[in-house]
Amino acid sequence: MPYHIRMADTYHTTALPSYDEALSKVLARVAVLDEASVPLGGALGRVLCQDIVADRDQPPFDRSAMDGYAVRVGELAADQQQPIVATIPAGGVADPGCDLTAGVARIATGAAVPGAYDAVIPVEQANESSGGQCVSFSTADVKSGACIHRHGADARAGQVLIPAGTLLGAPHIGIAAAVGAVMLTVKHRPSVSLITTGDEVRPPATATNDLEAQHIRNSNGPMLDALLSGLGTELMDHVHVVDDPDATRAAAQEALTKSDLVVTVGGVSAGRRDYLPSVWEALGLETIVKGVAIQPGKPVLIAQPVDNCEKLVIGLPGNPVSVLATAHLFVWPVVRAMLGLSPALPWRRVWLSHEVKPNPRREAFRPARLIGDTRDQVEMIHWQGSGDLVHTSTSSGFLRIPAQEQTLQPGSQARFLPMIGGDL
Repeated sequence: MPYHIRMADTYHTTALPSYDEALSKVLARVAVLDEASVPLGGALGRVLCQDIVADRDQPPFDRSAMDGYAVRVGELAADQQQPIVATIPAGGVADPGCDLTAGVARIATGAAVPGAYDAVIPVEQANESSGGQCVSFSTADVKSGACIHRHGADARAGQVLIPAGTLLGAPHIGIAAAVGAVMLTVKHRPSVSLITTGDEVRPPATATNDLEAQHIRNSNGPMLDALLSGLGTELMDHVHVVDDPDATRAAAQEALTKSDLVVTVGGVSAGRRDYLPSVWEALGLETIVKGVAIQPGKPVLIAQPVDNCEKLVIGLPGNPVSVLATAHLFVWPVVRAMLGLSPALPWRRVWLSHEVKPNPRREAFRPARLIGDTRDQVEMIHWQGSGDLVHTSTSSGFLRIPAQEQTLQPGSQARFLPMIGGDL
């Protein structure tokens, strides 16, 4: 049965969608961002829109892979003196007046190997005479082509080196530079506005003596700032609003005008001071998802302006572990989809190291860590609930636990999602 709910309704009276159902609804509403042309130095972490092709063979010549001596294999004998007839630097050529057939050539790494030679012997295996006129080698057992990076061995002219759709890393930048692609067509970075909420929340820099017992510092904001940066977004603004309908509406309206994606924290549940659902409805947004059958993170709210399908709002719950989990489960795939990438997340197959008691009504995504020599076993961390961010410090991702009555036994197969930017 299709899941439909008005913005003002509460998820307590409606059957909630599963995580997969909710994510599918959301991804169906995501618009892929437009393209932009950027200089090579600004392309790291961007998604490539046009293939990068080789403008010439790579390497474009037989390239010496070592500092050493260019030789003819058929004329070698161990410890036999060979005259040095030329010196070839990287980027240079032998003196045109040299007779290369009369001896060997001293050659630098990266230099072009003349056609008169078929191998390079490293300098470590050579012994030059005191005057530098001759050289002998410790071995004659050298194969043709040794220490030569052959012309065209990496790529041929016209070959696609980096296909469109690639998320550009440092090696891609180097490859693009090597073929003269100094301006790249990439996807725009998703612009994001972040709104955190709550009367009890104070700035992270607040001194301990200035905090009353009922106050907490804003941990969700900096945590999401870091996650959003790691996803390649452009953070336009991060504002914190108190639990006031007018302040909430003003912040929400401003965020919508400047960003492709608005991420909010708190204010989306069923409390009397949770104003965001009614604010989004008043601003003309349609609810896509309100509440998901997951733990933690049940009160997720996702909406979209009726008159602008290129924007999206993702409302996360307020408890920090819920924020961490739902940012991975919803914000991550949405940002990937906006960039034209596959929204599929890198779930791994793992095995439980201990017994796990599932929630029979909601699929659970619990902070966990990989263990064992092969890092394919997983154990949940001890925690005090979704408000306990402290104990996530030893986690490396999330264990996905199905909603069922039966206890999962040690050795059971499970799925594990690494954290953004985590070290596995």
